[in-house]
Amino acid sequence: MKPILVHRLSTFAALFALVLFPTQLLAQTAAESATPPADIGSMPKWSEFPVPPTNITTADQFRTEVTETLEKRKQLRTEVRALVWDDTVPETFAEAARGRIDPALSGPVDAQVTPAQIDALAAELRKRAAPPPVVN
Repeated sequence: MKPILVHRLSTFAALFALVLFPTQLLAQTAAESATPPADIGSMPKWSEFPVPPTNITTADQFRTEVTETLEKRKQLRTEVRALVWDDTVPETFAEAARGRIDPALSGPVDAQVTPAQIDALAAELRKRAAPPPVVN
Protein backbone atom coordinates (compact mmCIF):
# COMPACT_ATOMS: atom_id res chain seq x y z
CA MET A 1 0.00 0.00 0.00
CA LYS A 2 1.05 3.52 -0.57
CA PRO A 3 1.98 5.54 2.53
CA ILE A 4 -0.63 8.17 1.74
CA LEU A 5 -3.39 5.55 1.67
CA VAL A 6 -2.23 4.06 4.97
CA HIS A 7 -2.21 7.51 6.53
CA ARG A 8 -5.74 8.23 5.27
CA LEU A 9 -7.01 4.86 6.57
CA SER A 10 -5.48 5.40 10.02
CA THR A 11 -6.94 8.91 10.15
CA PHE A 12 -10.35 7.54 9.18
CA ALA A 13 -10.08 4.83 11.88
CA ALA A 14 -9.17 7.44 14.51
CA LEU A 15 -12.10 9.66 13.55
CA PHE A 16 -14.46 6.69 13.54
CA ALA A 17 -13.30 5.74 17.06
CA LEU A 18 -13.80 9.31 18.28
CA VAL A 19 -17.33 9.35 16.90
CA LEU A 20 -18.22 5.86 18.15
CA PHE A 21 -16.77 6.12 21.67
CA PRO A 22 -19.09 8.85 23.05
CA THR A 23 -22.16 7.05 21.72
CA GLN A 24 -21.01 3.83 23.39
CA LEU A 25 -20.41 5.75 26.63
CA LEU A 26 -23.86 7.33 26.40
CA ALA A 27 -25.44 3.92 25.79
CA GLN A 28 -23.74 2.51 28.93
CA THR A 29 -24.80 5.50 31.01
CA ALA A 30 -28.40 5.18 29.79
CA ALA A 31 -28.44 1.47 30.61
CA GLU A 32 -27.12 2.13 34.12
CA SER A 33 -29.65 4.87 34.79
CA ALA A 34 -32.48 2.58 33.63
CA THR A 35 -32.04 0.33 36.70
CA PRO A 36 -34.67 0.96 39.35
CA PRO A 37 -33.55 2.59 42.61
CA ALA A 38 -32.90 0.30 45.57
CA ASP A 39 -35.80 -0.41 47.89
CA ILE A 40 -35.25 1.52 51.12
CA GLY A 41 -36.94 -1.25 53.12
CA SER A 42 -34.27 -3.75 52.04
CA MET A 43 -31.42 -1.59 53.36
CA PRO A 44 -29.92 -2.64 56.72
CA LYS A 45 -30.91 -0.68 59.79
CA TRP A 46 -28.37 0.80 62.22
CA SER A 47 -29.49 -1.70 64.86
CA GLU A 48 -28.49 -4.57 62.54
CA PHE A 49 -24.87 -3.44 62.17
CA PRO A 50 -22.34 -5.36 64.28
CA VAL A 51 -21.18 -3.87 67.55
CA PRO A 52 -17.75 -2.24 67.23
CA PRO A 53 -14.95 -4.08 69.05
CA THR A 54 -14.03 -2.88 72.52
CA ASN A 55 -10.51 -4.30 72.86
CA ILE A 56 -8.88 -1.85 70.45
CA THR A 57 -5.52 -0.46 71.53
CA THR A 58 -5.84 3.25 72.10
CA ALA A 59 -3.29 5.74 70.83
CA ASP A 60 -1.97 6.34 74.38
CA GLN A 61 -1.51 2.59 74.99
CA PHE A 62 0.22 2.22 71.65
CA ARG A 63 2.49 5.20 72.41
CA THR A 64 3.35 3.68 75.82
CA GLU A 65 4.25 0.31 74.26
CA VAL A 66 6.40 1.95 71.60
CA THR A 67 8.18 4.07 74.23
CA GLU A 68 8.86 0.99 76.38
CA THR A 69 10.21 -0.91 73.38
CA LEU A 70 12.50 1.96 72.43
CA GLU A 71 13.77 2.18 76.02
CA LYS A 72 14.50 -1.57 76.04
CA ARG A 73 16.29 -1.18 72.72
CA LYS A 74 18.41 1.65 74.12
CA GLN A 75 19.24 -0.42 77.24
CA LEU A 76 20.20 -3.44 75.13
CA ARG A 77 22.45 -1.34 72.90
CA THR A 78 24.13 0.13 75.98
CA GLU A 79 24.75 -3.36 77.40
CA VAL A 80 26.11 -4.65 74.08
CA ARG A 81 28.45 -1.67 73.72
CA ALA A 82 29.77 -2.34 77.25
CA LEU A 83 30.70 -5.96 76.40
CA VAL A 84 34.36 -6.71 76.01
CA TRP A 85 34.83 -8.72 72.84
CA ASP A 86 38.02 -10.70 73.37
CA ASP A 87 38.09 -12.40 70.00
CA THR A 88 41.65 -11.35 69.23
CA VAL A 89 43.18 -13.74 71.79
CA PRO A 90 42.02 -17.33 71.13
CA GLU A 91 43.89 -18.69 74.16
CA THR A 92 41.29 -17.13 76.44
CA PHE A 93 38.55 -19.25 74.89
CA ALA A 94 40.78 -22.34 74.73
CA GLU A 95 41.55 -22.18 78.46
CA ALA A 96 37.87 -21.92 79.31
CA ALA A 97 37.00 -24.84 77.01
CA ARG A 98 39.77 -27.22 78.15
CA GLY A 99 38.06 -27.90 81.47
CA ARG A 100 34.81 -28.91 79.77
CA ILE A 101 36.19 -31.29 77.12
CA ASP A 102 36.83 -34.96 77.91
CA PRO A 103 40.56 -35.56 77.29
CA ALA A 104 39.84 -39.03 75.91
CA LEU A 105 37.75 -37.50 73.13
CA SER A 106 40.12 -34.67 72.33
CA GLY A 107 43.06 -36.81 71.21
CA PRO A 108 43.85 -37.62 67.60
CA VAL A 109 42.28 -40.66 65.95
CA ASP A 110 45.03 -43.21 65.37
CA ALA A 111 43.01 -46.26 64.38
CA GLN A 112 42.27 -46.99 60.75
CA VAL A 113 38.63 -47.85 60.10
CA THR A 114 37.95 -50.28 57.29
CA PRO A 115 35.00 -49.89 54.92
CA ALA A 116 33.51 -53.08 56.39
CA GLN A 117 33.56 -51.56 59.88
CA ILE A 118 31.92 -48.40 58.57
CA ASP A 119 29.20 -50.48 56.87
CA ALA A 120 28.66 -52.48 60.07
CA LEU A 121 28.32 -49.30 62.10
CA ALA A 122 25.86 -47.87 59.58
CA ALA A 123 23.80 -51.09 59.62
CA GLU A 124 23.70 -51.04 63.43
CA LEU A 125 22.60 -47.42 63.47
CA ARG A 126 19.88 -48.14 60.88
CA LYS A 127 18.67 -51.08 62.96
CA ARG A 128 18.52 -48.93 66.11
CA ALA A 129 16.74 -46.10 64.36
CA ALA A 130 12.98 -46.31 64.61
CA PRO A 131 10.58 -44.03 62.77
CA PRO A 132 8.31 -41.92 64.95
CA PRO A 133 4.85 -43.30 65.63
CA VAL A 134 2.08 -42.43 63.21
CA VAL A 135 -0.27 -39.82 64.59
CA ASN A 136 -3.93 -40.62 63.95
